[in-house]
Amino acid sequence: MRAAVKAGLTLAVHRSGLASALSRRYGGAGTIFMLHSVVENGAFYPDRGLRCPTAQLDAILTMLRRRGIALVSLDEAVSRLRDPRPGRFASFTFDDGFDDNLSRALPVMERHGAPFTVYVATGMITGDLDAWWLGLAALIRSRDVIALPDGTTLACNDAPSKVAAFDAIERAIHRRYELLPTIRDMIAAAGLDLPGLVRAEGLTLQRLRRLAEHPLVTIGAHGTTHINLARAPEDVAREEMAANRAFLEAAIGRPVRHFAYPFGNARACGPREERLAEAVGFETAVTTRHGAVFPDHLQHLYALPRESLSVHDTPHTVACKLSGFYRAVYSRLGAPVSHMGSDAAGDRP
Repeated sequence: MRAAVKAGLTLAVHRSGLASALSRRYGGAGTIFMLHSVVENGAFYPDRGLRCPTAQLDAILTMLRRRGIALVSLDEAVSRLRDPRPGRFASFTFDDGFDDNLSRALPVMERHGAPFTVYVATGMITGDLDAWWLGLAALIRSRDVIALPDGTTLACNDAPSKVAAFDAIERAIHRRYELLPTIRDMIAAAGLDLPGLVRAEGLTLQRLRRLAEHPLVTIGAHGTTHINLARAPEDVAREEMAANRAFLEAAIGRPVRHFAYPFGNARACGPREERLAEAVGFETAVTTRHGAVFPDHLQHLYALPRESLSVHDTPHTVACKLSGFYRAVYSRLGAPVSHMGSDAAGDRP
């Protein structure tokens, strides 16, 4: 229901011309898109917001090409901020290190000649990732009802209700991260093998190396265990970044220069994490704050905004993301340039 309402709103905004009007202020030089897992067409996952079907990814890339938007690497995106040129660009990024980034995303990206960055967490390869969302999705998939410790019960006896249950719990967690121990206990009590779920979906070292060898691919870092860095002591947060970078560089035999903050919202990363990313030696870092990228982001290379893409997206939502519509809405028509020091309203809802 939530996704349907948003889709209807963006359709109206797109057709009314409002998105085009907002684009002059909020559209920037280009957009960095964020994806996670790319799945088979028609496959069902409770965590739909983390999944993008191959046909949909292909359609989005086709749409961008038809609109004359250049598909560029993250390095080229930064270069275009330093040396502006006519036309807008789009850069694609994939978080976590799903094996399907190699098996499903890469063939689609190859067909369009589209470069992309894959931010890999060490734990996605070793199985040590704190991937509570995979455990939550598996729990919901296996149940008809989820009983929460506060007495709330969520029906999940069909596909729509399973998606709704996952979305409701995930939103609650991102509002109050202190709920996570309870969710982890529920996953463990159900006998779910979280490391096994991670290994089933994550890249192996061999597959990571194969992905890294492709000329369209840049490997970036995403932390060792995917914890909320802002809630961790500074030495732990720094080690999450530095150890992950060292692991990946040893694995692929080349520098790892870009970082994505786990979760990436204002409750998961801020000015301290921005300073740490620079101190560890990364050249850029991306958040999940809404917005386009502007030349002004050259002063905020460790706080680059992104717009997500998933099964929920339509041509109209993509057009709104290109225009900066979501930044305009969630910042309440505030400053177009989203960064760590700007208002937190630019976070995705």
